Amino acid sequence: MLALALAACGNRSADGEEPDRLAVLADGPGGGVGERRGDAGDFTDHPHQPEGVQVSVAHPEFEDAEAFTEGLAARVDEEVQDFRGGTRDPVSLDIGWELVAAGGGVLGVRLVRTEEDMHGLREGYATYWYDARTEDTAYSTELLAGQEELTELNAIAREDLADDGDVDTDSLYPVLRTYDSIGFNGTGDLVVEFDDGHLSPAVEGHVPDSAPGRKTVVVGHEEAAPLLSDLGERARKAALVDGADLALPGAEGVGQGSGAAPPGTFTAGDPDVDCYDGETRCVALTFDDGPVEATAHLLDILSEEGVTASFYLNGDPVLTRPGVLRRAYAEGHEIASHGDRHEHMNRMDTDALPGQTAAVSAMVRRQTGHTVELFRPPFGATGEGVHAEVADQGMAEVAWTVDSQDWEGLERDQIVENVLSRVEPGAVVLMHDPLAPSLAAVPEIVERLREQDYVFVTSSQAIGGPEPGNVHPPDWDGDW
Repeated sequence: MLALALAACGNRSADGEEPDRLAVLADGPGGGVGERRGDAGDFTDHPHQPEGVQVSVAHPEFEDAEAFTEGLAARVDEEVQDFRGGTRDPVSLDIGWELVAAGGGVLGVRLVRTEEDMHGLREGYATYWYDARTEDTAYSTELLAGQEELTELNAIAREDLADDGDVDTDSLYPVLRTYDSIGFNGTGDLVVEFDDGHLSPAVEGHVPDSAPGRKTVVVGHEEAAPLLSDLGERARKAALVDGADLALPGAEGVGQGSGAAPPGTFTAGDPDVDCYDGETRCVALTFDDGPVEATAHLLDILSEEGVTASFYLNGDPVLTRPGVLRRAYAEGHEIASHGDRHEHMNRMDTDALPGQTAAVSAMVRRQTGHTVELFRPPFGATGEGVHAEVADQGMAEVAWTVDSQDWEGLERDQIVENVLSRVEPGAVVLMHDPLAPSLAAVPEIVERLREQDYVFVTSSQAIGGPEPGNVHPPDWDGDW
């Protein structure tokens, strides 16, 4: 066991005068904590590597917590990959770190991300936790007892931020990447911090404004205590030590965490529905080209009808309305990619395909924590090169089996009839949420299909589960 204390440490950044700051025990190597550093040349296995992007990253290296060191390395790798793929004209990324807890077999590390792209500079924060008993690297939401407690914390945050004119509380949902930096200040209160611009109101044609900077919610311990998991209680104590205590007990069982998904992660659709049991009549409603202003209304309709749908998203809309994306994800809808720029990918040069394929996946993960599994090429236009790139990025390619033809400028009634006359069990229906007649058609489509005993499912459920590299329908040629 490593039994070294960091010299000259203490809670430097959090005290009675700065209640919204996480306690910091150290912000650099020394006293038994090393450091790993890297640059762009250390991340050469990413699918999209735009030229000229400067990368400088660092995270701590723990002598007796190798699992945590490797867990942090994996998170940093993901941050670099998603910055490269999920921003516009990326310029530079710098990741630094702070030790925010060390005691009782618990370690906490806050990663501070400074990034620059065509929209300017912004900061982001993610705090990860290590339990030496199980050798598990935990997300911040695992400081909470479960999804119910995260939802309660989200309600507290909404109330606390309700009068902040720089915050759109309608964009605040209990998802993993919204609550990816939770810790404790120097007096033991719970601190939640949100990235620059993460909660800013939508700006048409632009990413939400990052100028308001970091937003925080501080919850007193008496109010926060009922929300905490066992790890959360131990993490609080570890944040209040006078000096970092790196003495780590032996593991009681490697990787013996609960195995449950961390709070803030959602499964799309009803997992008990089996579309291939020979009895259940399944249909998947899918919506392309969002999120747009009208998508919130569509989500209201789906909520009222109790319907799960699949959303195939484009790059610019996701950057413009990340809050709507987070809502769709939190409400149990399937989130999928429709490519970045909505252009014919089968007409692109091969070297343009990685970026077009990677973008939305990276944007979605940066906003929610969800890893996209489905890809629908714009216009359904595909080919061997597109098939190969989608497969290389670990996704299945999904087109449709029923075209509502709403994109032809049809009125509501014709859209309804197009769907009803062509649907059959296992159908994947193509619609578009930017089109008002399509949204007007949804309630009647739902009502009439339910009269025929159809069950509304996700694309993945309708096709029997996505397998990376598969194309559905299998004979889809994408000749547009």
